[in-house]
Amino acid sequence: MLRFIQILPHVSSEGDFLLKDLPGSGKRIDVLCRDLAACFSWGPISWPTSDLEMTAVIGNTMILTFSDPQDETPNGEVGWASVIRDSLREKPPKYVDVSEGTLDDVIKKLNQKGDSKLWMLDEQGANMFSTHVVRPVTQNSFMLGDHRGFDSQTESTISQHNIQRISLGKKSYLSSHCLAAIISEFERMVR
Repeated sequence: MLRFIQILPHVSSEGDFLLKDLPGSGKRIDVLCRDLAACFSWGPISWPTSDLEMTAVIGNTMILTFSDPQDETPNGEVGWASVIRDSLREKPPKYVDVSEGTLDDVIKKLNQKGDSKLWMLDEQGANMFSTHVVRPVTQNSFMLGDHRGFDSQTESTISQHNIQRISLGKKSYLSSHCLAAIISEFERMVR
């Protein structure tokens, strides 16, 4: 199982963004939309989408967990934005779980699972491709920041839980490209 946790501290949990202005009115909800498309549409080639999960921590008050949408996969950013908006307005499709909670709640839940490993994506972390600490036989979860990275509250929460930082290299990438690279690496590891 591969999980991705997108931290979006500035996005409103009300779902009050405009579909024609996702970056502005949605305070960069477009980042999550692209990540969902990467996770469930264009990122996986041989990795089963049933073994992928995407969690979004919205405003550190709401948690949206997306599983495989199967034949209901939304089309593009606007399609995913509609799903996010409906989910925040208490009308989620069957593949989205909505709950109140914080990043701390997500971390504690993942750390309870004995076969689960949680990583923070950070350019300054250990190189994922040169280390052998990431193993495809366990459940791996990767935390991603928004377009600015991680805010101070997120950094504090991560520090409290002593989460290891891991990197895809010294360059900064769009989070959607990070997802695709990680999925691709896991596909390569299990061949």
